[in-house]
Amino acid sequence: MGQKAKYLTLAEKTAALRRQKANYAQSERGKATRRLRHSQNYAKAHSRKGSSKPPLASSRLPPLPRVLINLANASLPDGDLFRCTSQSADNLDESELPQWDNNPPYAMPPPSDTPAEVRFTENLVQVMHGHNSRLEKEQLQQRARKYNAGRPDLCTELKHAIGVLLGEWYILQDYISDARDCDRHIKMAQCLLRWRARRIYLYHTEVEKMLNGLDPYI
Repeated sequence: MGQKAKYLTLAEKTAALRRQKANYAQSERGKATRRLRHSQNYAKAHSRKGSSKPPLASSRLPPLPRVLINLANASLPDGDLFRCTSQSADNLDESELPQWDNNPPYAMPPPSDTPAEVRFTENLVQVMHGHNSRLEKEQLQQRARKYNAGRPDLCTELKHAIGVLLGEWYILQDYISDARDCDRHIKMAQCLLRWRARRIYLYHTEVEKMLNGLDPYI
């Protein structure tokens, strides 16, 4: 026997497809996909492969999400481990830290549920914040040197980076909201989300100043 047709007419099929698209657009996955597409289009528009014309001085960047701005400006830890790690890479063994700079899920097995492991996670959070704080300062100095050397493509590079990072930030934010990982892995993902927000916010601020004819590194 032949399979019974799901829709009897083309009009019914078209109406059903419209309902499916509308439902998907309102779902969390649909919203995340739309945000990612916007950020990808943003990155493409500002990449070096785009228009050969220099950006107009009057052009402005789209505003950043308020939740990202709040996360970027949240206070950092002030513990001894944070200060120690933020000052120098030689103060602590950082050989295992790069794995937490990558997107989850993480390959490391979940730790046992003991007070010692809970304290280790708390210390690890401080160390990662200190590690990223030091890298942020170093990268800021590198951009300042490029700007002072008269690199005309720095503004375009930062615009492109904002679009790419926004896409990564949205994906990570959605992952964390649905994550069923252990406490340590979730906190490491939250730390990564926070530092991506800080990078995006810093780049955005620097580009805005450049477009206004100001030196963003003084």
